[in-house]
Amino acid sequence: MLVVLACGAGLVCAAQGPADSNPQVEDVLGALGRVSETSRAILCDSGRFDVPRGGHLQGIQQATIDGQPLLVLSGSASDESYLALVALEGSMGRVVAVKPLMSRPFKHAGGFQICGDYLAVGIEDDNTKMASRVWILRPAELLQAGGPKPLVQIERTGAYQRATAGAVAMARVGDRHLLCVGTWDSATIDIYLSNAKALDDPACAFAYRETWDARSADRSDWSDREYASYQNLNLVVDTNERVFLVGFAHTGGADVMDVFELRMETAVPVGKRLRKVLRRAMHGLQTSFRHGSGLAIADANTVAVLACGYQKFIVERFEPEAD
Repeated sequence: MLVVLACGAGLVCAAQGPADSNPQVEDVLGALGRVSETSRAILCDSGRFDVPRGGHLQGIQQATIDGQPLLVLSGSASDESYLALVALEGSMGRVVAVKPLMSRPFKHAGGFQICGDYLAVGIEDDNTKMASRVWILRPAELLQAGGPKPLVQIERTGAYQRATAGAVAMARVGDRHLLCVGTWDSATIDIYLSNAKALDDPACAFAYRETWDARSADRSDWSDREYASYQNLNLVVDTNERVFLVGFAHTGGADVMDVFELRMETAVPVGKRLRKVLRRAMHGLQTSFRHGSGLAIADANTVAVLACGYQKFIVERFEPEAD
Protein backbone atom coordinates (compact mmCIF):
# COMPACT_ATOMS: atom_id res chain seq x y z
CA MET A 1 0.00 0.00 0.00
CA LEU A 2 1.24 3.54 -0.78
CA VAL A 3 0.22 6.45 1.48
CA VAL A 4 0.64 10.22 1.00
CA LEU A 5 -0.09 12.98 3.58
CA ALA A 6 -1.69 16.14 2.26
CA CYS A 7 -3.47 19.11 3.64
CA GLY A 8 -7.08 20.08 2.58
CA ALA A 9 -9.69 18.23 0.54
CA GLY A 10 -13.04 18.55 -1.11
CA LEU A 11 -16.15 16.48 -0.59
CA VAL A 12 -18.00 13.92 -2.65
CA CYS A 13 -21.74 13.55 -2.15
CA ALA A 14 -22.99 9.99 -2.02
CA ALA A 15 -26.29 9.04 -3.59
CA GLN A 16 -27.47 7.53 -0.31
CA GLY A 17 -26.16 8.38 3.11
CA PRO A 18 -23.05 10.40 3.93
CA ALA A 19 -19.88 10.01 1.89
CA ASP A 20 -16.92 8.70 3.88
CA SER A 21 -14.07 9.30 1.41
CA ASN A 22 -12.61 11.97 -0.85
CA PRO A 23 -12.17 11.55 -4.61
CA GLN A 24 -9.37 9.17 -5.53
CA VAL A 25 -6.70 10.85 -7.66
CA GLU A 26 -5.36 9.21 -10.82
CA ASP A 27 -1.80 10.59 -10.59
CA VAL A 28 -1.13 12.15 -7.18
CA LEU A 29 2.38 13.41 -7.90
CA GLY A 30 1.30 14.75 -11.28
CA ALA A 31 -1.70 16.56 -9.78
CA LEU A 32 0.38 18.10 -6.99
CA GLY A 33 3.07 19.06 -9.48
CA ARG A 34 0.53 21.07 -11.49
CA VAL A 35 -0.44 23.28 -8.56
CA SER A 36 0.73 26.86 -9.10
CA GLU A 37 3.58 28.11 -6.90
CA THR A 38 1.74 31.41 -6.40
CA SER A 39 -1.69 32.02 -4.92
CA ARG A 40 -4.80 34.08 -5.55
CA ALA A 41 -6.72 35.74 -2.75
CA ILE A 42 -10.25 34.84 -1.70
CA LEU A 43 -11.56 38.03 -0.11
CA CYS A 44 -13.45 37.25 3.09
CA ASP A 45 -16.16 39.36 4.68
CA SER A 46 -15.86 38.61 8.39
CA GLY A 47 -19.03 40.55 9.24
CA ARG A 48 -19.65 40.36 12.98
CA PHE A 49 -17.07 37.60 13.48
CA ASP A 50 -13.48 38.02 14.61
CA VAL A 51 -10.76 35.42 15.09
CA PRO A 52 -11.17 34.57 18.82
CA ARG A 53 -8.60 36.26 21.07
CA GLY A 54 -5.56 34.60 22.55
CA GLY A 55 -4.77 32.14 19.77
CA HIS A 56 -4.62 31.75 16.01
CA LEU A 57 -5.93 29.88 12.99
CA GLN A 58 -4.28 26.51 12.39
CA GLY A 59 -6.05 24.51 9.65
CA ILE A 60 -8.20 24.93 6.55
CA GLN A 61 -10.25 22.56 4.41
CA GLN A 62 -13.02 22.76 1.82
CA ALA A 63 -16.44 21.17 2.21
CA THR A 64 -19.81 20.99 0.51
CA ILE A 65 -22.82 21.15 2.80
CA ASP A 66 -26.32 20.95 1.32
CA GLY A 67 -24.85 21.81 -2.07
CA GLN A 68 -23.09 24.95 -0.75
CA PRO A 69 -19.28 25.16 -1.06
CA LEU A 70 -17.68 26.24 2.20
CA LEU A 71 -14.31 26.58 3.84
CA VAL A 72 -13.75 25.24 7.36
CA LEU A 73 -10.96 26.70 9.51
CA SER A 74 -9.67 25.47 12.87
CA GLY A 75 -8.09 27.52 15.60
CA SER A 76 -7.13 28.14 19.21
CA ALA A 77 -8.13 30.82 21.69
CA SER A 78 -7.49 31.74 25.31
CA ASP A 79 -10.30 29.58 26.64
CA GLU A 80 -11.49 27.23 23.89
CA SER A 81 -10.80 25.52 20.59
CA TYR A 82 -13.13 26.16 17.66
CA LEU A 83 -14.04 25.69 14.01
CA ALA A 84 -15.03 28.60 11.76
CA LEU A 85 -17.17 28.33 8.64
CA VAL A 86 -16.76 30.51 5.53
CA ALA A 87 -19.44 30.38 2.81
CA LEU A 88 -18.00 30.69 -0.71
CA GLU A 89 -20.05 33.00 -2.90
CA GLY A 90 -18.43 33.26 -6.32
CA SER A 91 -14.87 34.49 -5.80
CA MET A 92 -15.66 35.84 -2.32
CA GLY A 93 -16.01 34.33 1.14
CA ARG A 94 -18.30 35.24 4.02
CA VAL A 95 -17.77 34.07 7.60
CA VAL A 96 -21.07 32.58 8.77
CA ALA A 97 -20.21 30.75 12.00
CA VAL A 98 -17.56 30.27 14.68
CA LYS A 99 -18.36 27.19 16.77
CA PRO A 100 -16.51 26.13 19.95
CA LEU A 101 -15.22 22.57 20.29
CA MET A 102 -13.72 22.12 23.77
CA SER A 103 -12.85 24.38 26.70
CA ARG A 104 -9.52 24.94 28.44
CA PRO A 105 -7.21 23.04 28.75
CA PHE A 106 -8.18 21.61 25.33
CA LYS A 107 -8.11 25.03 23.70
CA HIS A 108 -5.99 24.32 20.62
CA ALA A 109 -7.56 22.78 17.50
CA GLY A 110 -4.81 21.92 15.04
CA GLY A 111 -4.46 20.94 11.40
CA PHE A 112 -7.28 18.69 10.26
CA GLN A 113 -8.80 16.90 7.27
CA ILE A 114 -12.26 16.60 5.80
CA CYS A 115 -12.99 13.11 4.49
CA GLY A 116 -16.23 12.98 2.53
CA ASP A 117 -18.97 14.25 4.84
CA TYR A 118 -16.82 13.84 7.95
CA LEU A 119 -14.05 15.81 9.61
CA ALA A 120 -11.14 14.57 11.75
CA VAL A 121 -9.46 17.11 14.02
CA GLY A 122 -7.03 17.03 16.93
CA ILE A 123 -7.68 19.17 20.01
CA GLU A 124 -4.71 19.70 22.34
CA ASP A 125 -3.82 20.84 25.79
CA ASP A 126 -1.08 23.04 24.39
CA ASN A 127 0.13 24.16 27.81
CA THR A 128 1.15 20.85 29.42
CA LYS A 129 1.56 19.23 25.96
CA MET A 130 0.69 15.86 27.52
CA ALA A 131 -2.92 15.29 26.45
CA SER A 132 -5.19 15.62 23.43
CA ARG A 133 -8.41 14.40 21.88
CA VAL A 134 -9.07 13.39 18.28
CA TRP A 135 -12.63 14.04 17.18
CA ILE A 136 -14.47 12.76 14.12
CA LEU A 137 -17.61 14.80 13.45
CA ARG A 138 -19.99 15.98 10.76
CA PRO A 139 -19.16 19.46 9.32
CA ALA A 140 -22.88 19.92 8.56
CA GLU A 141 -23.41 20.43 12.30
CA LEU A 142 -21.52 23.72 12.04
CA LEU A 143 -24.63 25.21 10.41
CA GLN A 144 -26.92 23.96 13.16
CA ALA A 145 -27.73 25.44 16.54
CA GLY A 146 -25.26 24.53 19.28
CA GLY A 147 -21.77 23.17 18.82
CA PRO A 148 -20.63 20.07 16.94
CA LYS A 149 -20.40 16.79 18.85
CA PRO A 150 -17.96 13.97 18.10
CA LEU A 151 -19.15 10.73 16.55
CA VAL A 152 -15.80 9.20 17.52
CA GLN A 153 -13.40 10.43 20.19
CA ILE A 154 -9.88 9.13 20.78
CA GLU A 155 -8.38 10.13 24.12
CA ARG A 156 -4.60 10.57 24.14
CA THR A 157 -2.35 11.05 27.18
CA GLY A 158 1.35 10.48 27.61
CA ALA A 159 4.81 11.96 27.51
CA TYR A 160 5.55 15.64 26.94
CA GLN A 161 4.90 16.61 23.28
CA ARG A 162 4.19 12.97 22.36
CA ALA A 163 0.47 12.82 23.21
CA THR A 164 -0.44 16.02 21.36
CA ALA A 165 -2.40 16.10 18.09
CA GLY A 166 -1.30 19.16 16.17
CA ALA A 167 -2.04 17.75 12.72
CA VAL A 168 -4.57 15.02 11.88
CA ALA A 169 -5.19 13.32 8.53
CA MET A 170 -7.84 10.74 7.60
CA ALA A 171 -8.68 8.74 4.48
CA ARG A 172 -10.62 5.63 3.58
CA VAL A 173 -8.36 2.85 2.30
CA GLY A 174 -10.22 -0.29 1.29
CA ASP A 175 -12.92 -1.00 3.85
CA ARG A 176 -11.22 0.86 6.72
CA HIS A 177 -10.28 4.40 7.63
CA LEU A 178 -6.65 5.28 8.16
CA LEU A 179 -5.89 8.02 10.69
CA CYS A 180 -2.50 9.72 11.05
CA VAL A 181 -1.91 11.96 14.06
CA GLY A 182 1.10 14.25 13.98
CA THR A 183 2.37 15.14 17.45
CA TRP A 184 4.17 18.38 18.39
CA ASP A 185 5.71 19.72 15.15
CA SER A 186 4.90 16.28 13.65
CA ALA A 187 8.13 14.90 15.17
CA THR A 188 6.28 11.59 15.49
CA ILE A 189 3.21 10.31 13.66
CA ASP A 190 0.82 7.92 15.37
CA ILE A 191 -1.07 5.61 13.01
CA TYR A 192 -4.56 4.26 13.72
CA LEU A 193 -6.89 1.97 11.75
CA SER A 194 -10.66 1.76 12.08
CA ASN A 195 -12.62 -1.45 12.66
CA ALA A 196 -14.38 -1.04 9.27
CA LYS A 197 -17.61 0.19 10.85
CA ALA A 198 -19.28 3.26 9.34
CA LEU A 199 -17.99 6.47 10.92
CA ASP A 200 -21.46 7.32 12.22
CA ASP A 201 -21.98 3.82 13.66
CA PRO A 202 -21.76 3.92 17.49
CA ALA A 203 -19.64 0.76 17.23
CA CYS A 204 -17.00 2.51 15.10
CA ALA A 205 -13.60 2.54 16.82
CA PHE A 206 -9.98 3.17 15.91
CA ALA A 207 -7.10 1.01 17.13
CA TYR A 208 -3.59 2.38 17.57
CA ARG A 209 -1.16 0.54 15.30
CA GLU A 210 2.28 2.15 15.66
CA THR A 211 4.34 5.33 15.87
CA TRP A 212 6.73 6.55 13.18
CA ASP A 213 9.55 8.72 14.58
CA ALA A 214 11.40 11.21 12.37
CA ARG A 215 14.52 10.88 14.53
CA SER A 216 14.94 7.16 13.80
CA ALA A 217 13.58 7.13 10.24
CA ASP A 218 15.57 5.49 7.46
CA ARG A 219 15.97 8.28 4.89
CA SER A 220 18.31 6.42 2.55
CA ASP A 221 15.80 6.29 -0.32
CA TRP A 222 14.17 9.72 0.18
CA SER A 223 14.10 12.27 -2.64
CA ASP A 224 15.89 14.53 -0.16
CA ARG A 225 16.63 14.10 3.54
CA GLU A 226 14.71 17.15 4.79
CA TYR A 227 11.84 16.71 7.26
CA ALA A 228 10.04 19.83 8.45
CA SER A 229 7.75 20.97 11.28
CA TYR A 230 4.47 20.09 9.56
CA GLN A 231 1.51 22.00 10.97
CA ASN A 232 -0.97 20.35 8.61
CA LEU A 233 -1.10 16.82 7.23
CA ASN A 234 -3.52 15.31 4.72
CA LEU A 235 -3.91 11.86 3.20
CA VAL A 236 -4.57 11.31 -0.51
CA VAL A 237 -5.54 7.98 -2.08
CA ASP A 238 -5.04 7.25 -5.76
CA THR A 239 -7.20 5.16 -8.07
CA ASN A 240 -5.03 2.11 -7.38
CA GLU A 241 -5.67 2.42 -3.63
CA ARG A 242 -2.18 3.79 -3.06
CA VAL A 243 -1.97 6.39 -0.30
CA PHE A 244 0.15 9.54 0.00
CA LEU A 245 0.85 11.77 2.98
CA VAL A 246 1.27 15.50 2.29
CA GLY A 247 2.78 17.78 4.91
CA PHE A 248 2.76 21.60 4.91
CA ALA A 249 5.41 23.69 6.69
CA HIS A 250 7.33 26.95 6.60
CA THR A 251 11.05 26.29 6.59
CA GLY A 252 14.17 27.98 5.25
CA GLY A 253 12.17 31.11 4.47
CA ALA A 254 9.77 29.26 2.17
CA ASP A 255 6.42 27.50 2.33
CA VAL A 256 6.93 23.85 1.40
CA MET A 257 4.61 21.01 0.49
CA ASP A 258 6.34 17.69 1.16
CA VAL A 259 4.88 14.44 -0.14
CA PHE A 260 5.60 11.02 1.36
CA GLU A 261 4.81 7.49 0.37
CA LEU A 262 3.32 5.64 3.33
CA ARG A 263 4.12 1.95 3.07
CA MET A 264 1.81 0.02 5.38
CA GLU A 265 2.86 -3.50 4.43
CA THR A 266 3.72 -5.64 7.46
CA ALA A 267 7.08 -6.57 5.96
CA VAL A 268 8.18 -2.92 5.84
CA PRO A 269 9.98 -1.89 9.06
CA VAL A 270 8.57 1.09 10.93
CA GLY A 271 11.65 3.18 10.17
CA LYS A 272 10.93 2.91 6.44
CA ARG A 273 7.17 3.47 6.75
CA LEU A 274 7.45 6.94 5.19
CA ARG A 275 9.48 7.58 2.04
CA LYS A 276 9.75 11.14 0.80
CA VAL A 277 9.03 11.47 -2.91
CA LEU A 278 8.51 15.20 -3.58
CA ARG A 279 9.11 18.69 -2.19
CA ARG A 280 7.57 21.83 -3.68
CA ALA A 281 8.26 25.41 -2.57
CA MET A 282 5.28 27.77 -2.81
CA HIS A 283 4.75 31.48 -2.22
CA GLY A 284 1.70 32.95 -0.54
CA LEU A 285 0.93 36.67 -0.50
CA GLN A 286 -0.53 37.12 2.98
CA THR A 287 -0.60 33.54 4.28
CA SER A 288 1.97 31.01 5.41
CA PHE A 289 2.11 27.22 5.68
CA ARG A 290 3.28 27.86 9.25
CA HIS A 291 -0.43 28.30 9.93
CA GLY A 292 -3.46 26.77 8.24
CA SER A 293 -2.98 24.99 4.92
CA GLY A 294 -4.35 21.94 3.14
CA LEU A 295 -5.53 20.25 -0.01
CA ALA A 296 -8.81 20.67 -1.86
CA ILE A 297 -9.48 17.62 -4.06
CA ALA A 298 -12.09 18.41 -6.70
CA ASP A 299 -11.92 15.23 -8.77
CA ALA A 300 -9.55 12.52 -10.03
CA ASN A 301 -7.35 15.05 -11.82
CA THR A 302 -7.80 18.36 -9.99
CA VAL A 303 -6.13 19.27 -6.70
CA ALA A 304 -5.62 22.75 -5.23
CA VAL A 305 -3.91 24.01 -2.07
CA LEU A 306 -5.55 26.31 0.49
CA ALA A 307 -3.89 28.55 3.08
CA CYS A 308 -5.22 30.96 5.68
CA GLY A 309 -3.99 33.84 7.81
CA TYR A 310 -2.70 33.76 11.37
CA GLN A 311 -5.14 35.96 13.30
CA LYS A 312 -7.30 37.28 10.47
CA PHE A 313 -9.81 35.62 8.15
CA ILE A 314 -7.54 35.76 5.11
CA VAL A 315 -7.68 32.90 2.59
CA GLU A 316 -5.54 32.13 -0.45
CA ARG A 317 -5.81 29.35 -3.01
CA PHE A 318 -3.06 27.80 -5.11
CA GLU A 319 -4.81 26.65 -8.28
CA PRO A 320 -3.74 23.90 -10.69
CA GLU A 321 -2.06 25.36 -13.77
CA ALA A 322 -3.53 24.72 -17.20
CA ASP A 323 -1.77 22.06 -19.28
